[in-house]
Amino acid sequence: MHDMHRSGNGAKFFYPQSNWLKDTLREPFRLVEPSDVAYREACARFEFLASLIAMDTDNDFLSYPWAGEFFIDSTWGYDNNGLAAVIEAKLTDTWPLLRAGAFGGELLRAQKALTALTEWRGKHDRTW
Repeated sequence: MHDMHRSGNGAKFFYPQSNWLKDTLREPFRLVEPSDVAYREACARFEFLASLIAMDTDNDFLSYPWAGEFFIDSTWGYDNNGLAAVIEAKLTDTWPLLRAGAFGGELLRAQKALTALTEWRGKHDRTW
């Protein structure tokens, strides 16, 4: 992946697949979301939510999140700020993803998945 997708200055990305996917899909999604900032934020939310769903398992071997740029401190956040705090605040019985059937419609499973994702990040953290 590093050989296929390098940064503008030739350096390697921490999460090349994340950056490549975001760059590759930017133009096709421009009509849906013209704002580059909103598009980047939507990509981070997608990666976070996909990872949250991936962590919804009782088998530790299978619980492996998407290694994406949402893990970077500036996006994930700290001190109850950032994307992780935003998602955590949305975890209620009325959360649309939960009502649509994710996590079996069970709030406790969603909260458990968030805890597992947070712990995974703590063990495998990379920062810029």
